[in-house]
Amino acid sequence: MRKTAIILTLLIILGGIVAVVLYRQNDNNQNTFDTEGRYDPSVLDYMGVIYSNRSDIRSFNEAYSESTDCPWGFIHNGIDYAYYNDSDVIAAAPGLVERIDLNDWGPEALHRYTINVHIRFNATVFLMYAFEPWTNSTDEQAQQVEMFNFEVGSWVAKGDVIAKFLLAGEGAHIHFGVIQDEQWRDPTLYMSTEGYNELLDMIHEFEPTWEISYP
Repeated sequence: MRKTAIILTLLIILGGIVAVVLYRQNDNNQNTFDTEGRYDPSVLDYMGVIYSNRSDIRSFNEAYSESTDCPWGFIHNGIDYAYYNDSDVIAAAPGLVERIDLNDWGPEALHRYTINVHIRFNATVFLMYAFEPWTNSTDEQAQQVEMFNFEVGSWVAKGDVIAKFLLAGEGAHIHFGVIQDEQWRDPTLYMSTEGYNELLDMIHEFEPTWEISYP
């Protein structure tokens, strides 16, 4: 019995050591994102808009909301930019293109085929550009991808033209958002004053009483 107890104690101690090592490895992995000197990844507080010219935006329907107490009446975890066809899409902040996901939302969806682009800013923050050309055609989904100026592994700088936009259907737009620590955040928390004011002015051209976010 005593020998068994000693063995169990050693196993518990060993398990604790392994757990600590794994925790420290995971913690280190969360903090090893290397920009290779391209920009300072310590803080994101200078994000801009994702259009080159205000005239590229044809309508404005939804911004960020954490409840139904907003003009559009539902929770919405990002900002929708409805471009004219072939307009420039620019990077709101620098980062590394980590993923390009081709989505199929099923035959019942009004906009079945979309593309999500993940651009990582630092170890905990990445920007999501969800291209929604509003199409049920895989050919048009592929056409939007062909209009990208990046691929997985590309680095982008703030203000770079990262794509042209494909307006395939009336509801076409980019759903733009910020994710930190695996949670959607209010994008205005990361915007520069200049970027915030530009976006608000653009919104007010369509909806004079609206705000960008409704926390």
